[in-house]
Amino acid sequence: MEKTRKKRVKYTPEFVDSVAQKLRDLPPVESAKKSAQLSKQDAIRKLSKDIRAMQKRGYTMEMIAGVLKSENITVSVATLRNYLQSSRGAAVATPRRERRGTVPAE
Repeated sequence: MEKTRKKRVKYTPEFVDSVAQKLRDLPPVESAKKSAQLSKQDAIRKLSKDIRAMQKRGYTMEMIAGVLKSENITVSVATLRNYLQSSRGAAVATPRRERRGTVPAE
């Protein structure tokens, strides 16, 4: 049996340039991350810097919860505190206490 070789396909520079232009003209694909819905906790985590800034400007947690409710993010003050505390804990890890009776490594 005789092997047949496939013909190598060749492209003109103009053709390749036209394909390149079409590729550049394609709109960006919206990633799943951008289109994904956020949970209430994720929304508060994303807003946490702004919420803390409001606290520094004198807003109480009750007032902040009211503002969020007016924007259709209904959250109780206790839950808001909890979410803010957990978002702060994720950003800043606290050092663990050493166990009693262990010798610190030198």
